[in-house]
Amino acid sequence: MGLVIVLGQLGVTLLAGVLFLLASGFRAGYSAFFGGAIGTLASLYMAVSFFRAGAGADPQRILRGVYTGEFVKLMMTAALFVIVIVLFEVAFLPLFVAYLATFVVYWLALLKAMPRN
Repeated sequence: MGLVIVLGQLGVTLLAGVLFLLASGFRAGYSAFFGGAIGTLASLYMAVSFFRAGAGADPQRILRGVYTGEFVKLMMTAALFVIVIVLFEVAFLPLFVAYLATFVVYWLALLKAMPRN
């Protein structure tokens, strides 16, 4: 499921980059791509770290990995935003819209995976 979410986020990132490129120009396009890439890379890290323990691992080890993974994911996200904002002349609206679009993919995937009663 984790890699499916990451692939969906990658697709939304590429789509947002193209749409902003066509609607507002090159700067908006690469800004949207960077924003989506930040969300996608953070999710990829979390997916890899979550499945690293293996199915038969001790539940406490898995939980510790989830907490550590979330912390690293948050720090990584903050660091990537700082790097992108400092190194590139980005347009903030496309950057954040595309980043938030990766969250929409994540939440839609979670809703779809929830059992229906």
